[in-house]
Amino acid sequence: MLNKNTIAAIDLGSNSFHMVVAEESEGHLVILDRIREMVRLAEGLDKNGKLDEVVEQRALDCLSRFGQRIRSLNAHCVSTVGTNTLRRIKNSDDFIFQAEQALGFTIEIISGFEEARLVYQGVAHTLEQDQQSKLIVDIGGGSTELIIGEGFSPQLLNSLEMGCVMMMQKFFADGKIKSKRLQAARVFVLQRMKAVHYSYRKLGWESVIGSSGSIKSIASVIREMKLQDNDGINRESLVKLVAICSDYKKIKKLDLSGLSEKRKPVFLGGLIILAGVFEALGIEHMHVSEGALREGLLYDMVGRRHNNDVRNKSVESLSKRFLVDQEHAKRIEETAFDFFNQLKEYWFEDSENAENLLRWACQLHEIGRNISHSYFHRHSAYIIGNADLAGFSRQEQKRLSVIVRSHRGKFIKEHFNEMYKEKILRSMHIAVLLRLSVIFHRSRTDNKLPEIKMQLLDNSLILKLPDQWLNEHPLTINDLEQEAEYLSVIGLNLTTERIA
Repeated sequence: MLNKNTIAAIDLGSNSFHMVVAEESEGHLVILDRIREMVRLAEGLDKNGKLDEVVEQRALDCLSRFGQRIRSLNAHCVSTVGTNTLRRIKNSDDFIFQAEQALGFTIEIISGFEEARLVYQGVAHTLEQDQQSKLIVDIGGGSTELIIGEGFSPQLLNSLEMGCVMMMQKFFADGKIKSKRLQAARVFVLQRMKAVHYSYRKLGWESVIGSSGSIKSIASVIREMKLQDNDGINRESLVKLVAICSDYKKIKKLDLSGLSEKRKPVFLGGLIILAGVFEALGIEHMHVSEGALREGLLYDMVGRRHNNDVRNKSVESLSKRFLVDQEHAKRIEETAFDFFNQLKEYWFEDSENAENLLRWACQLHEIGRNISHSYFHRHSAYIIGNADLAGFSRQEQKRLSVIVRSHRGKFIKEHFNEMYKEKILRSMHIAVLLRLSVIFHRSRTDNKLPEIKMQLLDNSLILKLPDQWLNEHPLTINDLEQEAEYLSVIGLNLTTERIA
């Protein structure tokens, strides 16, 4: 039986699925187990975003095996993320549902920005800490991440749509190696790099570090073939290695010392990307790191366990950027959590996630106010849904966006339909608490509210308020009557009871 300090991070990449199991103690990690399977998810995705049934089953079988290994862990001890290919699957809800059933845990899809941030954290935590600025390059199956940072703080992050599996599909789908295709692939990478190379060269770096299976495989081949005297990867060695590969006619004929059979089908794609990155950024030498996205996930989990959740910092930064009235947001939050605590046992089984969403929604619900007074909830929701928020998955941002969008005006039930089914009702309930809190603080003053008691009977929510206070606040009475009409669309009967 695994103890409560055992945590697991799972990276559902476009080429490989990785799982790392570790034991956490006072912020330190001891790796207990690593499992990797070459699923090649991107290989099964067609141009319309439909996933091939054979590849889909391969992925589900892999997740079943992962699930067996971590079956005894608590849900809060497992973090699973999907990257580029899962972002591209059209109508991915069905696949995600099956994948979660196979694994036994929730799967979150992350943005390219968040993928880059996690890669940086994973690499940074495996390096000896110094004050040098670092350029980190990670080549996955569907995307390549480029990050410059110092210590544990990334400064410039990008995720480019080019990965080893994608390159093989685009230029070498029939398995043949031709000089024209090699040149076309090189130009493709340089074109992708053109959009970002200036900003990276301008900021600069002192050392370059590569992570991911592609880069480790390239370094292994260079070492085994003795293409250079020192460790890591030199620019000249990459040029030599590309030339060696160009002498072969077919991918399956590649016979390179240090190249495994499993890596062979995508090796050339990763090699061309890395050579292009070296050329575009003028890199001469790269060190190779063992750390990657899954290690970043582990350290993110450790941070959340020790009250250092990067999501809180993202929300605070966004709130300050859009000049939110902090005192008013605090009033809204205090009242909303008073309501939350009264209804927790009825509405919120998973109180931790619900508390986070409610707190963030209170802090961010007015970030669109400087754009438009009448429709600021729509602008707030758009900003939340589309901003680069470190630590958040795409699903989390969507839920938060919809809750904020629904905090005033008519309650549009259909906005919640894009969420996974089990998240819909909980998110609606969070929105209800936020809506009620906003109503009671419409004056935007520090006037002390009376004790507001809540009672839930089936589908009826009863607000119990002092009779005298209600007589002195006719606008609030009117707002609550209007709110009762709005909430009826979700089957909730809101009533007000006067007490002495």
